[in-house]
Amino acid sequence: MLRNLLLFVLIQTVLGQSTVFAATVLRWCVSTDAEKAKCENFQNILKSTTIKNADINKVIPGFSCVVGFDTFECMKMIQDGNADMMALDTGQGYFAGRYHNMQPIVAEKYAATAGDDGMNYYSVAVVRRNSIYGSGAGTGTQLGNGLLGSNACFPGIGTAAGWLYPISVMLQNGDIKVTECNAVVKAVTDFFHNMCLPGALTSFYNPFGNNPTEICQLCKGTSGTKCSTKDPSAGYDGAFRCLQNGDGDVAFLRHDTLIHLTNNASSEFVLLCPNGGTRDIQDYKNCNYGSIPANTIMTSALQDVKTRAAYKQFLLQASEWFGVGKPYVSLFNMFSSDAWLGYGGQRNLLFTDTTQELVDVGDRDTYYKWVDAKFYDNVEKLNQCPLNYAKWCVISGGEKSKCENMMMAFGAKDLKPKLDCVLGKSADHCMQLIADGDADMMTLDSGDVYLAGEKYGLKPIAAEDYGNMEASFYVVAAAWKRNPTMTLFNLKDKRACMAGMGRGDGWIVPVSIFIETEQFVPQYCSIFENIGQLFIRTCIPGALDSEYNPNQYPISLCEGCAAGGYKKCQRNQIEQYYGATGAFRCLVENGGDVAFVRHLTVRDNTDARNHAIWARNRRSDDYELMCKDGTRKPIDEWRTCHLGKLPSNAVVTGKHKSEEDVNIYWQLLNYGQQFFSSDTEGDFHMFDSGTWYNDLMFTDDTVRLIRVPDSRNTFSSYLGRDFIVQAERLQKFTCVAVGSAPKTSLIPVYLITVISIIRIFV
Repeated sequence: MLRNLLLFVLIQTVLGQSTVFAATVLRWCVSTDAEKAKCENFQNILKSTTIKNADINKVIPGFSCVVGFDTFECMKMIQDGNADMMALDTGQGYFAGRYHNMQPIVAEKYAATAGDDGMNYYSVAVVRRNSIYGSGAGTGTQLGNGLLGSNACFPGIGTAAGWLYPISVMLQNGDIKVTECNAVVKAVTDFFHNMCLPGALTSFYNPFGNNPTEICQLCKGTSGTKCSTKDPSAGYDGAFRCLQNGDGDVAFLRHDTLIHLTNNASSEFVLLCPNGGTRDIQDYKNCNYGSIPANTIMTSALQDVKTRAAYKQFLLQASEWFGVGKPYVSLFNMFSSDAWLGYGGQRNLLFTDTTQELVDVGDRDTYYKWVDAKFYDNVEKLNQCPLNYAKWCVISGGEKSKCENMMMAFGAKDLKPKLDCVLGKSADHCMQLIADGDADMMTLDSGDVYLAGEKYGLKPIAAEDYGNMEASFYVVAAAWKRNPTMTLFNLKDKRACMAGMGRGDGWIVPVSIFIETEQFVPQYCSIFENIGQLFIRTCIPGALDSEYNPNQYPISLCEGCAAGGYKKCQRNQIEQYYGATGAFRCLVENGGDVAFVRHLTVRDNTDARNHAIWARNRRSDDYELMCKDGTRKPIDEWRTCHLGKLPSNAVVTGKHKSEEDVNIYWQLLNYGQQFFSSDTEGDFHMFDSGTWYNDLMFTDDTVRLIRVPDSRNTFSSYLGRDFIVQAERLQKFTCVAVGSAPKTSLIPVYLITVISIIRIFV
């Protein structure tokens, strides 16, 4: 959408410097009927004859009003270029700067008092003097301010004086207990009884749509506006009305809001101090939750320098004409809402009513420069979490790079605990690191889940779902359609592409099928030799690793792999043919005649669904599935033509992790996928690995992560008895004892030969 830009031109004249603006439109975003009425009145005044006769139109550009549903939509409209400007509370300004790329250009200045210059305000808690809270009867050391179970009125979530400062102090003091990270609203709900917390149902603060109903119980809006930032109980004046009407026991306000609305003379209300005492409303400097930098007027940081300078000059000049005691205040009172109270009774329209003038922010022109160290300290307190870090174990350079991107993406959303990345030498090494407490989580294929549980006691906490809400998939055998005579029963001397040694999809199920169809009959430790004799060449990443194949023989198990040098046949993404997608790539690039993959693999990597170079111009109808009955079927008939059904990959953690720790890990992943799943906007996606790698950290086919219920939170209950039987059966043929360190073959090769000879003569 084309944006109306305000052009800034500096003209030198013989009489001096004057600033002239092109007649383009500055779009101010409003979200209530009252704000819209005041804004449109301002727009009309700027066009009036009086203003024109005063020649003010040479300085003030065109001005218009655009409407957003609420404060948060206005931020989004400014970010998207559909509006230009709005005034924001300091706390909400931090949100706008961090998540909507907005920046302050001018600030409100209030009446100066002894000890301050009018560039700040205070956060206060207000109660009725004759209530148990105001009389002091409800205070006590155990309950801090004695507000446990009270009804609370908030001006809006994210506001500095009305949310950020008081709640962070109560968290720091231990009054409000945090048991779930990234869910401070729930913690506050557990402390108070009923509330009005406008904005708490927005997607950012309520990503799962499950914030308790108590947060909106005291709000007065209709079905369309209830609990939004346009609710009659929203804003500092709305929160005060909530208290004044008897709906709430406490209201969290700005100190000047209370003084302004009561004319500094009320004896009905008192301030409730952080230490539990009370003071008169005029004594706010000795009874507050913190001093806060003034509110600002913000615009998009994407605006060019000249445009931002023009906006700033307009606002400063408007303040000089329409501010307190200024020449044209009789035409339009910029810092008063009295004339528009009939539109719903809201105050602080466009600007805070206690503003005296607007001032330049100077070089503090970003949100993180405008707020102070105390503000950031309160933000950290508000986002506190019982765990500081969640350490994810990765097994390749590609995974480490993605993990670091995920760490930055989660950090940008303030998700807690902080994600950290630990590089392990292999999947087995990562399992050991998790068991030892040096790492916390990783995602494993079903075969590795078995190994992790049996050998290290790890347990699944979350499962990948591929769209069927069952957290499962089918293993299929894919082949070129041009080889119609090849079936599962005549694989002798063919070439095979398998996802990886020990994996459910790339080893346990395919090899079980070979045995079931009597392609060979394994004996003792002969399984690797059997595979080498069945296929003339294979790619089974990890097949020559000593921890899986102590004898590291035969080498034909890795001859079909694509990577060169030390990378060849490694059991991670450094080998191009690792994983189900890698196995299909092996087939595509003529590295094999059959690929054992997942039921979605062929479809997801053909017909332009995968933009990687190797997958370009690949047609899905060039491939077929080979069935267990010897027939072949199209790739989409996997429900009736598959080799077995397996549980999906799972995120695992150590058996020593408490239920609270597991809940925190799950919440981190769950919040993360709300922001960064594959169908969201942005540069980072949890379930995408780009064009160079496949299945980094998570399988690329993943649609969502699902919490593993308590009934399935052991490796055996998660995998099921049938899979366990298959895995155990293959283990005895590999001669590597699960639960112990890798070692040499339990029966040396030469003894196998001797035994075979003896059998001939017996």
